[in-house]
Parts: sequence; C-alpha cells; structure tokens
Amino acid sequence: MLAIEALNLALEKETGSIALYEKLSQSHTELQDLFADLLNEEYKHKKKIEEKIRELTKY
Repeated sequence: MLAIEALNLALEKETGSIALYEKLSQSHTELQDLFADLLNEEYKHKKKIEEKIRELTKY
C-alpha cells in the first residue's frame, strides 16, 4: 500500500468517526459534551491527514 493510499484510508476512517460521533451526540444528549470533545479531536486528525495528502500530491 502506498503512503497516499494509507492516508486516504485513514481519512475515510476519520470521516466515519465524525459521522458516528455526530449521530451519537444527537441520540445521547446527556453525553453531548463528551461527543463534542471527541468530534474536536477527530476534526484535528482529519485536518492533519488532509494537509499531509496535499503535501504529498502537490508535485
């Protein structure tokens, strides 16, 4: 597996985690603060992966 393929796979996983935490946040309102923290972390991971993909594909 090439690095870019691995990063694209990781990006898919992060996107899936974001969707999951958003759904759980809506259905478990008593845990919204926890899911907000988890979403924040997932968005940070997604941004880092996207930056690395841009870096590797800019040439």
